[in-house]
Amino acid sequence: MVSRPLASRTPHNSEPTNSSSPSRDGADDEENRLTQKFAAFRYLVPLTQNPDVLFLNAASAPPSNLVVHEAITKYSSDALYAADPHAAWRETREEARGLIARCINAENPRTLAFTRDTTEGLGGFVRALAGAAGFGKGDNVVLLDNEHPNMVFCWLALRESTGIEVRIVPTVERARREGRVRAVGMETLRPYVDARTRAVGISSVSFDAGQVHDVQGICAELRPRGVHVLADVSQHVGIARLDVREMGVSAAAFSLHKGLNCPTGVGALYVSPRAFAESGDLVPPVVNMAAVGNMRESLLVDVDQPVQYFPDARRFEHQNMSLVGVAAAAAFTRFYLEVLGPGDVEGYLYYLTGSLRRECEALGIRVVGPVERRERAPHICVLDLDAETWGPYLAGFWGARFTVNRLGIRVSFGFFNSVEDVRRFVRVLELGVERGLRV
Repeated sequence: MVSRPLASRTPHNSEPTNSSSPSRDGADDEENRLTQKFAAFRYLVPLTQNPDVLFLNAASAPPSNLVVHEAITKYSSDALYAADPHAAWRETREEARGLIARCINAENPRTLAFTRDTTEGLGGFVRALAGAAGFGKGDNVVLLDNEHPNMVFCWLALRESTGIEVRIVPTVERARREGRVRAVGMETLRPYVDARTRAVGISSVSFDAGQVHDVQGICAELRPRGVHVLADVSQHVGIARLDVREMGVSAAAFSLHKGLNCPTGVGALYVSPRAFAESGDLVPPVVNMAAVGNMRESLLVDVDQPVQYFPDARRFEHQNMSLVGVAAAAAFTRFYLEVLGPGDVEGYLYYLTGSLRRECEALGIRVVGPVERRERAPHICVLDLDAETWGPYLAGFWGARFTVNRLGIRVSFGFFNSVEDVRRFVRVLELGVERGLRV
């Protein structure tokens, strides 16, 4: 059976749409341009053609697409039929490294190491920095209380072995008091930073309510004082324009399965040349032959010679990485940079979330998080709805895919979403309100 396109259908269960939902009528020329541009790419994500699914969960992991599918198919074909495919795969790996370096405006491709995921990148840098800088009792690191658990655990794991203090900045209670989740800048951190602060760990875009923290402002004040800033940019890469040099971080880790639409199991770690210059010898916590610059072709290790690590992020890389993952990364990152366009992706996602925010306001549904565009992520809206009642209603009855978190119902968009998706979801919300679900 051939399904009609999602845009031509009413919400699941065949209830009528509402003409007062978000529309392109009255949209400015730029919004019309973006809407038309991204409508042409919707077919690349076959799940969007399923009338029983309304996918609004890109911040967790987007559905795959035909660009990635083609890259994986080619990889599989090479594995089946090529006598020695590894040479070509290694070339693809370096192509992907260069493309991702462009994506984040890194100094050069060698500032990037491929990792298994964000956690491996964060943990590798944290452990290496702790050893090189000699973290000890009396030193401290500053984190937010709503930071992603994987960032927090990387630092907590050092407390027993180094004696370092992990200082947690309380933002959750403040948000409860004020009824508003705010983005964080240096003013929030300043009371917790002192002469013994060695590092700050922070996400550039928060995973919970999509706050865009002022990492650049934090770096501008703390990096000249020798304080390292480690950023989790997983909710930033492939979603909005990112310039790690302008941001000024010591290092940044990210997965490739979110904004860059790759399979899980591959991420990247950026380490700035300045961080290497300031920290001495950053020895990775797990050392293998891919990290060593003076590895002999014979693979015999001369234990009497000093180990010469690569003088850049490549020392954090493992020999046996996900080559199928980096093949997907090369294909989609090129598509993102050269076809979709980072600025257009960012603008289009802001348009979708802006439309949803306006409609929610009209319905009396509060959107959690910053209001100002510069302080909120392009792709995330968290609706202040009771998960126990709204969750089953949205998922079971309407086929919506979203994330339930501590703040409510998190809705997140990707390049494949459409204005019609917003219309359809708003109508679902209207029907829920009409049925008496609590707002």
